[in-house]
Amino acid sequence: MEAKRKLYVGCGLTQAPEGFKDQVEELKDRLREDWDVMEFLGLVAGNEADVYRRDIVENVGGCDAFLGVCDEPSIGLGWELRESIGLGKPTLGVAHVDSKVTRLVLGAPAFNPNFRFRRYENMVEDVPAIVVEEFEVVRNGLLQTTKATFSRDL
Repeated sequence: MEAKRKLYVGCGLTQAPEGFKDQVEELKDRLREDWDVMEFLGLVAGNEADVYRRDIVENVGGCDAFLGVCDEPSIGLGWELRESIGLGKPTLGVAHVDSKVTRLVLGAPAFNPNFRFRRYENMVEDVPAIVVEEFEVVRNGLLQTTKATFSRDL
């Protein structure tokens, strides 16, 4: 059996309510069925340099695909999204249908072929299916380079 592909799930944490954080953890648990989900340090482990090393260098740099949950405002998530896009990683942003998301993120797919943005109604129920659709070529090991190719582009 081939090893699972690495998926990094990023989100805003600093000002996020506990219910949102719980949903993200539940989402990550669901995604583990098909992916090796990478972990961030969060708000208490390590120091600032440790967080940068883990989140940007190891997780964004080492993932096969990046999922950014864009419901909560976050400079850190914005940094991760831009780094992922710049590295040519398949990158997907998602947010609830009622969430206010910066127009910068909403406009990014027009200029970045390796970035998609989708809305969901229920994070834990809807996002795993969106991830399957958007990252099919990554999950199945068909993507051989760091430049992104999405299933709908084949």
